[in-house]
Formats: sequence, C-alpha cells, structure tokens
Amino acid sequence: MSSDEPEVTTVTSKGQITIPSTLRDQFGLEQGTKLMVVPTEYGLVLKKVDLPSIEEFQQRVENRTDAGETSLDEVTRLVHEARGSDE
Repeated sequence: MSSDEPEVTTVTSKGQITIPSTLRDQFGLEQGTKLMVVPTEYGLVLKKVDLPSIEEFQQRVENRTDAGETSLDEVTRLVHEARGSDE
C-alpha cells in the first residue's frame, strides 16, 4: 500500500490507536514520540512535536540572561516558547 493512501485503524476502549508501521516509518515516529492532536472541521490531525533537549533548552536560557540571572517571567516565557504554546 502506498504511504499516501488512507489507512484504517481502530480506537481501543482506552482511547488508543495504532498508527500503521508504514506511516510510523515515513514520519519517523518511534516509541515515546509526542504527537499533538489538532481538531479541525475535517476531523483530527496528528502533528509530531519536536521538543528541544534539556541541554538545548538550557543553552537558550543562558543565551538570554544578563549577568547570569533571569526573571521567572522570562523563564516561563521560554518554557512556553519551547513547548510551542502561546500561554
């Protein structure tokens, strides 16, 4: 089956689905990969969430600090930025 053809999966009693292996391979989805579920007028869209490593995040914070200090508000903003949220 071509990877651009729709495939059918079933929702379990726990609300889980299995993504077919051809699609997992195509999109680099491995155990533990985070996916965002986005409701649209057409149905649900799954989007891979690429979070930075702790080291990458720490470097981002360090790059934005003055004199080795930063405010809690700034760290909170950076956390939300890293998570891709606008909160």
